[in-house]
Amino acid sequence: MGINNKKINVLQLLSSLEVGGLEKLLIEFVKASKEDVTVVIMNNLIDENLKEELLKTGCKAYFLNRKEEHKHPKYLFQLLKIIKENRIDIVHSHNSGSRMWSILCKIIKPKLKLVYTIHSSVIVKNWDIKNLFLNRTFMDMNIAISEAVLNDCVQNNLKAVKIYNGIDTEKWKQRLDNDGTFTIINVGRITHQVKGQDILIKALKECKDKGMKFICNFVGGVYGYDTNSFEYLKKLIEDLNLSEDINFLGNREDVPELLARSDLFILPSRFEGLPISLLEAMAARLPVIASNISGSNELIEHGKNGLLFESENSLDLAEKISWLYYHKEEMERMTQDAYEYVKGFDISIMCKKYRDLYKSLLNK
Repeated sequence: MGINNKKINVLQLLSSLEVGGLEKLLIEFVKASKEDVTVVIMNNLIDENLKEELLKTGCKAYFLNRKEEHKHPKYLFQLLKIIKENRIDIVHSHNSGSRMWSILCKIIKPKLKLVYTIHSSVIVKNWDIKNLFLNRTFMDMNIAISEAVLNDCVQNNLKAVKIYNGIDTEKWKQRLDNDGTFTIINVGRITHQVKGQDILIKALKECKDKGMKFICNFVGGVYGYDTNSFEYLKKLIEDLNLSEDINFLGNREDVPELLARSDLFILPSRFEGLPISLLEAMAARLPVIASNISGSNELIEHGKNGLLFESENSLDLAEKISWLYYHKEEMERMTQDAYEYVKGFDISIMCKKYRDLYKSLLNK
């Protein structure tokens, strides 16, 4: 039987299943995949709603319920048993912890092929000599989710191919009329050192001082990531007299509806890989502003399908918000261009490229 017709058994390996872009991406991939998928979640950090959503896909899902940092070898033996029972050819890991478990499996089963997706632009930059050595030695291929990540891989002599993350472009609802209040939305975990919510808050202070009326909703996990960040942001909002203008909505299951009832999406991140939330906002026909950093600036062509502001510069962000606020026709034009652009990031395209990569590895 030729490799093109052979059933390829791939295990998707994650450390945890908490609410986040990576975890949601995995579930969308399983939904869109036209083949049987095996998923293993190593740790006991599980969001029950995501678990239920994953199980509804009908995939083979295993939850090993390992306590974080627990080093008992039984988890490795459990993982190896799953690999044997499902005749796994390829283990595809998605974060640093699961990458290490996949490497341990390959040490014992050298014929296993390993794939690792690098989901952030800072991962390779932060690797020490040991991590670079492990990757070069054991990974058959890395998936870089942006051009910047690919460049980091090339500079460090890591085998890599660029495959953009995808979304279900049909899932996102067309914008609806709200109550007349200009509504700004940000979607991302509440970790301002990475996601930059403090930059947006300071920009909104400038906008309010100039007479702009708005509501801003922050959607994303408050606890479980960085509780100090949440407390810092709440105090910043109080100090700037913005308590009546900004809401923290926490993790939400109705993000498509929230986007549909918003007027502007802002992503002020300091670091990104390829931001799924930005693609989702474009698919929802929502005008977008993002910081001019790698990942975001790979998606936004300034002035055509969105606006970019100078990273860390809250005054520049305030100017961009104000410009869109008073230029509704330009805002709608960019929105349509963004919607046409994002069709090239449909999850089906990502699935096909994954499949092609898996086949090429087994052909070697």
